[in-house]
Amino acid sequence: MKQELRIGFLPLTDCAVLVAALERGFFEKYGLHVTLQREVSWANIRDRVAFGELDAAHMLAPMPLAATLGIDGLGIPMQAAFSLGLNGSAITVASSLMEAMREHYPQALCTAPVRAHGLKRLLSAQVPRKLVFGCVYPFSQHHYLLQAWLQDGGLALGQDVEIRVIPPQQMVESLAQGQIDGYCAGEPWNQQAVSRGIGQVAVTSYDLWNNGPEKVLGVTQAWAEANPETHQALLCALLEAAHWLDEPHNRVRIAELLTRPEYLDVPLALIQPPLLGRYRYAPDEPERLLPDFNVFARYAANFPWHSHGAYFLAQMHATGQLATLPADPVALLAKVYCTPLYRLAAETLSLPYPTVDYLPSVHCLAPWVLRDASQPIAMGNSYVALERLRL
Repeated sequence: MKQELRIGFLPLTDCAVLVAALERGFFEKYGLHVTLQREVSWANIRDRVAFGELDAAHMLAPMPLAATLGIDGLGIPMQAAFSLGLNGSAITVASSLMEAMREHYPQALCTAPVRAHGLKRLLSAQVPRKLVFGCVYPFSQHHYLLQAWLQDGGLALGQDVEIRVIPPQQMVESLAQGQIDGYCAGEPWNQQAVSRGIGQVAVTSYDLWNNGPEKVLGVTQAWAEANPETHQALLCALLEAAHWLDEPHNRVRIAELLTRPEYLDVPLALIQPPLLGRYRYAPDEPERLLPDFNVFARYAANFPWHSHGAYFLAQMHATGQLATLPADPVALLAKVYCTPLYRLAAETLSLPYPTVDYLPSVHCLAPWVLRDASQPIAMGNSYVALERLRL
């Protein structure tokens, strides 16, 4: 069994499961000696995992699928047997644009969630230029949420707005320098823009999709086949860490750990409130209560749902990333999102797990119970606000 591991991550609040597993001794409990390696971009993560410089990594949930489909520029098959959590990102818009919308089209900001119609009207009447938005990586939930939100507001991609790929930790400075008009990224990079007064959060990912997919632990398929015992030990350690993180009092501790220079290296005030369910959309507004802004374990958050994979396939096809849908998507998703490995780890820890691979298609504003499981599992809201996201 391979015991010395290097795991990559980007400086985002949702790397918390990896940090908790290391700092609270869960990796060590399962005989793993892990070095967490902070990386500079998702492309860097992809490359270093693909070429074996990293054993595993914090990845955007569609990345293993894009790699296995061969559309990510490398084409080295990857897999994910563990989701690192739900929700946790947002769309931030430059404060100058938000204030202009508030002045000229205040009704556009009175919907829940806020739609992009105000931006479209502003563009037509007040801002005679193409807007530029940042997204973190082409194969990301951020990209799909951002495209859906802009198009829902009537903005034509390419004509009204350009989307550029920028690493999440560079978004705030790009906004400050006027290189972009907004972006979709994870925390703490939206809260940093708000605290500096240069950006305001228009919508969170939770606003657009209650408890939607976000990040996974990715490995190459070759690594998983060569290291099955290590992979199981890794899944068990992360499962324990994720459940530890969903205890409210532990969120305070992990926020303090994440401030360290080797992790996020930003002030506690940018990390802790969202982890505790308090979220600030604008500098002159009070915090709003969003208890599910970060979900690390509850609602079967760690299960690698094939239904999320099917949604990513549909989005890849709709955005032109994938010319033709695969002939056998069921087999493809089973290869990439490895539910049997997750179930084995959960069973080892006597934790409940889903017995189906596809999340029932329910779009509701109230909690519900998943009964297709080893034990009934309490689930959170599952409302999806935009039609495009229901593909």
